[in-house]
Amino acid sequence: MEDCSQKYSCRTAKKTLEWINAIVTFIKPYAFLTNAHVTNFFTHKLWQSIDPDWLHCLRNEPVQNLLLIPCGIIQEHWPASLKEFVLDLKSLAFPREQAHLNKLFPGVNVVSLNSVLAQGMNFKKKHEVEVLSAVVSSIANSVGAQTIVDVGAGQGYLAQVLSFQYQHSVVAIDACSHHGTVMEKRAERIKKHYTAQMRKH
Repeated sequence: MEDCSQKYSCRTAKKTLEWINAIVTFIKPYAFLTNAHVTNFFTHKLWQSIDPDWLHCLRNEPVQNLLLIPCGIIQEHWPASLKEFVLDLKSLAFPREQAHLNKLFPGVNVVSLNSVLAQGMNFKKKHEVEVLSAVVSSIANSVGAQTIVDVGAGQGYLAQVLSFQYQHSVVAIDACSHHGTVMEKRAERIKKHYTAQMRKH
């Protein structure tokens, strides 16, 4: 068995662009699969477009070996083209190792969300928003950003924490109009809470 190491990084804008372009180049030949609905895979027999040697090889492969493919683990007896595909795929994947936040962003202060800002979030989402908002706020402060643009804001969890908790000017953008409606209603509830708190003081 073989493994492969990470060869791309986001350390600079140039390196990040190289990584993005490499991913685009890698995906392009398989657009007929990635752009297809699941049902079309069967109704249009899309598997017939896949290398027959790959299908024959993988069809007879033990399940435990198939489960190792996302980790970039290949088998010696596989066709060279399949091994190259798996290794290329692994090299393009984002690393999943847990980062040490304070090493990457010294001095960043992760603040626990109150019940009003955390409304509608499950535990996982709450944790994600707490960490991400702290990091984004830290970066915005360090570069003197006047406005933060949240593209793909969804229901506005991150944008509203950045706005209400960290006092940033935020523009939230989402393609789904329903998300926009939910976001506005949620923002009004949060605004009422903070307005009431200010009146008490």
